[in-house]
Amino acid sequence: MPARSMTARTLLAATVGAVVLAGSGAAAASSAQTPPPKTPSAGASTPAVLPTVREAAEGLPGHTVYRPADLKALRKGSLPVIVYGNGACATSNLEGITFLTGLASQGYIVVANGAVDEFPVPNTPENTIAHPEALLAAAHWATESKQARKQFDGRVDTTRVGVLGHSCGGVEALAAGTDPMIDAVAGFNTGYFAEPAFGGYGRDRLADLHTPTLLVNGGPDDVAYQNSIDNYALLDVPAALVGDTAAGHTGLIAGLEATKGWQVAADWFDYVLRGDRAAGARFVGPDCGLCAEDGWKVESKGLSL
Repeated sequence: MPARSMTARTLLAATVGAVVLAGSGAAAASSAQTPPPKTPSAGASTPAVLPTVREAAEGLPGHTVYRPADLKALRKGSLPVIVYGNGACATSNLEGITFLTGLASQGYIVVANGAVDEFPVPNTPENTIAHPEALLAAAHWATESKQARKQFDGRVDTTRVGVLGHSCGGVEALAAGTDPMIDAVAGFNTGYFAEPAFGGYGRDRLADLHTPTLLVNGGPDDVAYQNSIDNYALLDVPAALVGDTAAGHTGLIAGLEATKGWQVAADWFDYVLRGDRAAGARFVGPDCGLCAEDGWKVESKGLSL
């Protein structure tokens, strides 16, 4: 992590679970900073950790919003949108609440699949089905609807949209990432299967991606470990393959490594959506920031600073 952002992000490790619930009346910290401008520049930087709110998506049933709490402290049109697919393609996002809160704290509007009051239930193979259309519906809602414009007080940057997912939700993210409105893709502990095609989505679809793509695995104990490696090898877009050798399949999203997980996701989207070179330096080159950290492995191709 770049030294200038590490202190702020580390502070959240002890407090990230204390997400402000909608309607609580809790005020945002007065030190909230405006996220960097959308135009890429050498001086772009990530914002300080911002207090966040978890709330329903008005007019979009079956989705939850994670966002900075004090929108009025931020510039109009300054917050990129990230849409998120849950592990197991579940209809609850509670498993990833630390991860999603952390990402939103960096100045993002995060719209996750699953209603705000939906609790996790075990999925069976019959209902573990990828629905990338749910992610695209969230992206269109956040950037085009009157309800979202009102809910976010015009703070959304409608020109910067990322898609993100974990495991089965990562398959959803990869599938949704082929849509022209998507500007950045990230999949954690995921990848298309060779045969049979999962949910009708096979590896041939990787050729339709058009934007920088990040794949993250949790090391050899991650059931998606080899799948992520195989998918990365097939990517023709600028891409990075990142591995936390000790995280396993869920550690970076719902386990002890979740703080590290959202930091990696935030750096990726800061790099691709905001043109932040310091964030990009986490992934690019033999001396990349993550390369120097114990337990991490990084490959990249087609990326530059």
